[in-house]
Amino acid sequence: MSTSLSLLREQRRTVLLGMNNARNEISVLQDKVSRLQEASNTLETNITHLRTTKKSIDQLEKDGRRWRGNNKDTYDNKYSLYRDSIQQYLSKSMDAKETIDSDIRRYEANQASYAAGLNNLQSSLHSLESQIRAKERE
Repeated sequence: MSTSLSLLREQRRTVLLGMNNARNEISVLQDKVSRLQEASNTLETNITHLRTTKKSIDQLEKDGRRWRGNNKDTYDNKYSLYRDSIQQYLSKSMDAKETIDSDIRRYEANQASYAAGLNNLQSSLHSLESQIRAKERE
């Protein structure tokens, strides 16, 4: 067996290993994207529900005849704290969703990069196999 034929076969083996690695990475990234997409969808549903709840809380009117003096001040303070807490929770939830969506975009870009690399490796494999067949016929 000639040295060039053995080198071509070694290159083919290396390309096949690279293809397996790319497929594995694509699979891992697909799993990550799937899990993150599910989390993003759940967060979106929760954020929508929270906005609806917040809107009803913001529009809540108190009967001034029932609340007077210290009771009114205590109620106003607690109500204000409650509204602020809900707004903070909503903001943090929206930030978390944006982070997840950003991760999804990054993983999808990585996945596309691995897919392009896999296509390049497949082209290299076809070329190497043609060269190997040609050398074997010599």
